[in-house]
Amino acid sequence: MVLMRTYKSKLALFLAVVLTLSLLLISVPVFALTSPTSQSITSLYMSNWTNAMNIWMASKLSQNDTGTFGPRIGEMRISDDYTTNQIVDYSSFFRNETSSTKYDQPHNFNSEAYYDNNGILRTKYLDYSGTNMPITVTKDFAMVPNDNFTVATFTFTNPTGSAIDYNMLEQIHVNNKTKGGTNQTNTGTYDAARNTLFVNMSNSGQYYVALGAYQTMDGYQVADDTQSSLAASDVAAWYTFDNNGTVKSNASKTAVDISVAFQDRFTIPANSSVTRSFVATVRNSLANAQSSIDTARAQTASYWFTQTGTSYTNWLTGTGKQTVNFTDTGINDTYKRGLITIKNSIQPTSGAMPAATNPIAYGYKVWARDSAVTAMALDQAGFTDEAEKYWYWLQDRQLSDGSFKTTFDLWTNNYVSFVEPEHDSIGIFLIGAYLHYVKTGNTTFLNNIWTKYKKSADFIWSNLGSDPYQFGVPDNSIWEENVEYNAFTQAVYVAGLDAAQYMARAKSLNSLADDYNGAASKIRSSIQREDTWNPKGLWNVVNNYYNRAVTTSGGANTLVDASSAALMAYGVVDANSSRASSHINKIKTNLQHDNYGIARYDGDTFYYTASFSPAGNEAQSDEPSWPQMSLYMALYHLDRGETANALNYLQWVVSRTAVGYMSAGEAVSRITLKPLPSTSVEPVTAAWFVLAALQYEGKADIRITPPQSNSGAYKAITVTTTVANDLSQWSNVPYYVDKVSDSSSSSAATDIKRVYVSNDANNLYVRIKNNSGTLPGFNTTPRFGMMVYAEDFKHSAASTKSTGMYGGTLDRPFQYLVGRWSDGTNLSKFNVQSGNWTFTNHITGVTIPQWDTTTGEMEMVIPLSQLASSAVTTGDFSNLNIVLIRQNPSTLAWTEDDRIALNYRIMTTGEAWYYGNVE
Repeated sequence: MVLMRTYKSKLALFLAVVLTLSLLLISVPVFALTSPTSQSITSLYMSNWTNAMNIWMASKLSQNDTGTFGPRIGEMRISDDYTTNQIVDYSSFFRNETSSTKYDQPHNFNSEAYYDNNGILRTKYLDYSGTNMPITVTKDFAMVPNDNFTVATFTFTNPTGSAIDYNMLEQIHVNNKTKGGTNQTNTGTYDAARNTLFVNMSNSGQYYVALGAYQTMDGYQVADDTQSSLAASDVAAWYTFDNNGTVKSNASKTAVDISVAFQDRFTIPANSSVTRSFVATVRNSLANAQSSIDTARAQTASYWFTQTGTSYTNWLTGTGKQTVNFTDTGINDTYKRGLITIKNSIQPTSGAMPAATNPIAYGYKVWARDSAVTAMALDQAGFTDEAEKYWYWLQDRQLSDGSFKTTFDLWTNNYVSFVEPEHDSIGIFLIGAYLHYVKTGNTTFLNNIWTKYKKSADFIWSNLGSDPYQFGVPDNSIWEENVEYNAFTQAVYVAGLDAAQYMARAKSLNSLADDYNGAASKIRSSIQREDTWNPKGLWNVVNNYYNRAVTTSGGANTLVDASSAALMAYGVVDANSSRASSHINKIKTNLQHDNYGIARYDGDTFYYTASFSPAGNEAQSDEPSWPQMSLYMALYHLDRGETANALNYLQWVVSRTAVGYMSAGEAVSRITLKPLPSTSVEPVTAAWFVLAALQYEGKADIRITPPQSNSGAYKAITVTTTVANDLSQWSNVPYYVDKVSDSSSSSAATDIKRVYVSNDANNLYVRIKNNSGTLPGFNTTPRFGMMVYAEDFKHSAASTKSTGMYGGTLDRPFQYLVGRWSDGTNLSKFNVQSGNWTFTNHITGVTIPQWDTTTGEMEMVIPLSQLASSAVTTGDFSNLNIVLIRQNPSTLAWTEDDRIALNYRIMTTGEAWYYGNVE
């Protein structure tokens, strides 16, 4: 019996433990983690945020790199002369004295590098000529924000059971820009009090480079880098280090080609680590160089790493900054590190950003288009200071006609010859500067930028083609291949002009805003026009997708091109429309590889066999995936509320990042499933990830909903008392979207989502869809109403009023108002008399406005005769405000809750319609 009780007690205890663990597993959230690839970035910019930039580089920047350097800081530049790289390299060399093994041909090292969440550049030395070292060597860099020095700390870790005798050489080789020309000499000296090596480069018109050590070193060397004789006191440090692990400790040298170095030999105990720390700077005078070294050495190296981390934390989380909080921490890290990489890529004086952090393919080019998108992402993430500096930089690059060249030099801001024209930068400038104004509310910015802003909008508006429904100016667009009416550029033209409408209205230039609306509406109609019409549009009516382009000769370029998804990303085509759905499905069918990777277009050979591939055949196949295109897909699904699908694309992008969640460059191989190094990191790819992650959490939206659209479609609608039975008639009538969640009362029932409008010879037909999908029944609270404010289609001089019946602000002055209230049974008409909206009559002869309580759909039929002072004819137009009103259930006060503005043209049978979207 005792044994049985003991057994039962143990069993009960076991079951209790299992139950407790089960409950713990249920109650504790399990955090997903998407991992990056094993491919490392091979080059990263570093910035002190104010006046200096470095570039860290691996041994090979791409597969075709034949350079003889190793992992190093390859460039150090300061604002006094950004055009000159002050160093040849800042490199490290090692010897394992225990095993008599040399690691002093650093180009034989593989390495990896990434920014952590504290802005520390973490690097690691991997294998040497394919063989792993017995110890682990890491080198971490802090380019301290708002200070003038870079601190580097090595950690040498010995995982073995025996001590290892190790040796290192830390060297800076300066870059005398007169070498090979006038050969002006420079002077290097060792300052024992500061334990620092200085190089005076003033003779060559340059600056002061310094390398200091935080600990006592075994040796130092000021050398003539061309001297290789082991007997010479000024011999370059590498030669003696390679020979026997020592340096000469020469304290001074004047020569054309100077290098300076520290050497230290030390023991790494078993299963332990040893650190060595250094500081480097470039300053414009000896006094400033000494001051920077003194400041740096007055604290420990770890202090500066902590200070750097604090600066980046404050920058990332300060007032107005947006963070993301996914359960997948890989997304959070990709977001943060993308922003940190962008910050370090910004030329701190001008605000410009390079196309890639790897200069091997694109050098130091700044693409106007790509950097403008990056600035847009900075704005949405709350980094408006950096973005504003960029917008001013871009406006200063504008040509006299309002357009921009394609590329500029990061260091000089000068134009760099490249493929021209790429006018997509015009539209993105208009979108981005407007979104910056929305984000900041800064009227000073608006006023400062307005002249240049208007000039860019005018460029699109004044250069429309000559056909009835025009495109904007053709260009080479995003892929830089053919001058055509490319869908990508036409998309940003439309969104840019819609943004310009808002900016013009902010300047109280309403007539100019109407001009921009007219231009945007013409391009939008051309985009939606079918490719079988004459002139052709972009819609491939047979296969149901948007063609890449219309050629300048009027033909259809039917290539399936993922960049055309920009139509949805910028809100030019509603993601919820049938055409958007069909188009995206076509892109996925043709171009989706590697689960959620999207190629640029059918048969793309860039990064494969194309002669102009950045580094030859990096991708190992055609159609590599471009993360930027995958992020367009994420935005599309977010616009449709399909968050699970969007998350798949976000996680795919994270899974194809480089070591440490560094953003990919332009493309990812669908063979190796790794990012291609030659253009990594690409700031604009990081920027699109930032935008998508923010939109996922409802913290950003770059779609531009126009304040007004042109409309006009000839189609009669039979309106009955059962709305659901009528809706199929509207299937091809163009519809126009309104911003959602913007009703004055915050009620979704009176928040307009879409409006459809058409006419026949006698009537105007209006369909309104609300945001809630439901409506109260007849005479049920909260009561609502549907109204149309209209100008006289014949534009008589009758009295007008620019406020609504209940005091709401209208788009402009109107003469007529027709509407139905949900507690009434009439369609009533009002006009303006003595400055007031005055009832004139109930409209008869048509079905009164109807609504469906289960779908939130509303229909109205308005006789054209009620909106004009004389007979309406084809071509007459009127500005309309379609309004939903709401009665407050508590106060019983009525308000204009939401409105949408249209400029409606009377159409006749056989005329091509104006387009918004197609259901």
